[in-house]
Amino acid sequence: MTQDFSFDWAIAPETPETFFAEYFEKKPLVIKRGQPGYYSDLLSCAEIDRVVSTMGLTHPEVTVTRADGNITPAEYAYETGQIDPVRVNQLHADGATVILSGLHERLPQLANYCRAMEAAMSARMQTNIYMTPPGNQGFNPHYDSHDVLVLQVSGSKEWRIYGTPVELPLKDQEFERGMDVGEEVMRFILEPGDAIYIPRGLAHDAVATDETSLHITTGLMFRTWADVLAEAVIAKAHREPSMRRALPPGYANHGTDLDAFDDTFAELVALVADANVGKLLGGLREDFLTGRVPRVEGQMAQLAALDSLTMDSRVGARPHLVYGLHDDEDGQTRLVALGAEIVLPSFAREAMEFCITTSEFRLGDMGGDLDDDGKMVLARRLVREGLMQVL
Repeated sequence: MTQDFSFDWAIAPETPETFFAEYFEKKPLVIKRGQPGYYSDLLSCAEIDRVVSTMGLTHPEVTVTRADGNITPAEYAYETGQIDPVRVNQLHADGATVILSGLHERLPQLANYCRAMEAAMSARMQTNIYMTPPGNQGFNPHYDSHDVLVLQVSGSKEWRIYGTPVELPLKDQEFERGMDVGEEVMRFILEPGDAIYIPRGLAHDAVATDETSLHITTGLMFRTWADVLAEAVIAKAHREPSMRRALPPGYANHGTDLDAFDDTFAELVALVADANVGKLLGGLREDFLTGRVPRVEGQMAQLAALDSLTMDSRVGARPHLVYGLHDDEDGQTRLVALGAEIVLPSFAREAMEFCITTSEFRLGDMGGDLDDDGKMVLARRLVREGLMQVL
């Protein structure tokens, strides 16, 4: 089984090209494989048992719920927030769903999966793990305010798809109890090794069949064009005093004609029309790159391996790196990746890009124009920064 955990792997045999052209933000994609062990390298019921029972988790890292919503944290957690694993497991045995939020921060394989997804999506990823007893469900019909990709690890669930109460909702447009979700439009069984993509805003629910269900819900936390517009307003306001003026004194008083300010507002909106979109997106990209903190399994051993590094050593880039590479006017190249910044002379750019995009190579065969001493210095620096590894 692959250890790559790439987006291509997650949705195979569907292709990313078809996914983005036909399904992304448009309609659900159901992937039926007939390969029960497809996601078994990511997670298992035994691993969930170990995590819940031995890792000293807290609420809301662990939430226990039923569709009727009548379980409170006091029933399975101490006043400190730490969960009581005995009570969690008993509630699960009695029909409750156990949800583990953010388990990708604790399990390396889930962290690697999220990093691979982030590289494909340019968006932050999160996981929620759902373990549901036979014949039960954790939630009534609802929609999410973020896209989800569900990977069925073991057991099975019957899924039902309804309407779209809010098309592509923002984070503050969360589902509210009592919303009309529309008529059921799809029903199917998700079996081990299957997957489903659900766009945000599309209502759904799922019920475990006659066996315990374990699935991974991947939350795709995209930035939107509304975020870009908001950034444009803030950027322009730093340069335009008229956008920084106070609202008219007394505008909130009864009887004030608020429509009288239409022309003023239109003038301010026009000021944003010439915003530099590339610069705005560049700022969001920088935030994304610097916010991806390192997940560098085995880094202690990597540093120890530097003592025996030679020109014949096999090395390669850490998988699923997302990076920015920029040349400055002063003859230097700036590399931003894994939340860090590395500045080197511009003559090292070609070699540096080769190192962080090539999965395996002999150190002496490094691309670029560096001599052997330069190759060794660069490789050691990139290994120390967690961007390369000795294989």
